[in-house]
Amino acid sequence: MEKPVTTAGPGTDPAARTVTDGPEPLATTGRPAPDGTIPDPAAGQPVYGPPGTGPGPESQVYGYQALGTGVPGRLDIGHALSYGLEKFRRNPGPWVAATSLGFIIYLLFYLVARITEPRSATALLVLFAVVMAGLWALQAALVRGALYETDGYRPGFGSYFYIGNSGNAFLTALLAFLATTLASALCLIPGMLVGIGCMFSLHFAIDQGQTPVEAIKSSFLLALRDPWRVFLLVLTVVVVAGLGLLACGFGLLVAGPVAAIAVTYAYRTLTGGPVAPV
Repeated sequence: MEKPVTTAGPGTDPAARTVTDGPEPLATTGRPAPDGTIPDPAAGQPVYGPPGTGPGPESQVYGYQALGTGVPGRLDIGHALSYGLEKFRRNPGPWVAATSLGFIIYLLFYLVARITEPRSATALLVLFAVVMAGLWALQAALVRGALYETDGYRPGFGSYFYIGNSGNAFLTALLAFLATTLASALCLIPGMLVGIGCMFSLHFAIDQGQTPVEAIKSSFLLALRDPWRVFLLVLTVVVVAGLGLLACGFGLLVAGPVAAIAVTYAYRTLTGGPVAPV
C-alpha cells in the first residue's frame, strides 16, 4: 500500500511537517549572484528565493562542502583543459568582455606613459602600482567567473565582479605577488615554486573567505597534495597562453578564460568541491 500524503490545509499549524511519498527534493545551494539570486547548479540558471533567505553578509559560505563530495579527486590535466574550453564555448560573450579589460588596462598604461613620459622613480612606481592593481582586480574577476562556471551557473558580465570582500582578495594577490617576486630575486627556480604554490590563493580567498595568510597557506598545501600534476597544469597553462600571444595577443581572449576555468577545475577537484558537468 502507498504511504499516506499529509498536506497542510487551512487552520493547520504552519510549523507542521508535510509528509509526502518519496524523497524530498534537494535544496538549491550556491552563492548569491550580484542581483540577489541564488544559482541553480542543475539548471545553470538563478532561482529566486523568498526575501531575506540565504546566508548573511557576515557568514562564510562553503559551497563545495554543500555540493561537492568533499573527497579530493585525482587531477586530470587533459580533462581540465577540455572542461575549460567547453565552458568557454557555451558562454563566450561575458568571458571575452571580462578578459578584454586586460587589453584596456594595457592601452591606458601605454597612453599615459606616452603622454606624461614619467621620468622620476616615484612617477614610474605609481604608474606601475595602478596597472598592477588593475591586473589583480581582473585576475580576481576571472577567478570569480570560473567559480560560478564550476558551480553550474553561467555568469553574466556583472557577476565577475561579485567578489565579496574585495579588499581581502586584493591583499591576497598583493602578498602572493610580493612572495613570488622576492623568491625570484633569489633565483628563478624558487620564484617558480612559490608562484606555483600561490596559484590557488585567490580561490581560497574568494571562494572560502580566507585571510591572505590562510589563503596562501591553503594554496601551498593543496599544490603539495599532487605536485607533479599541478606542475604539469602550470606548464599547460603557460603553453596555452603562449599560443594565445602568437595571434597578436587576441588569442588571449580565449586562452585566458580557458586557463582560468581549467585552474579552477583543478582547485575544485583537489578539494573535493563541486564540478558541474558540461
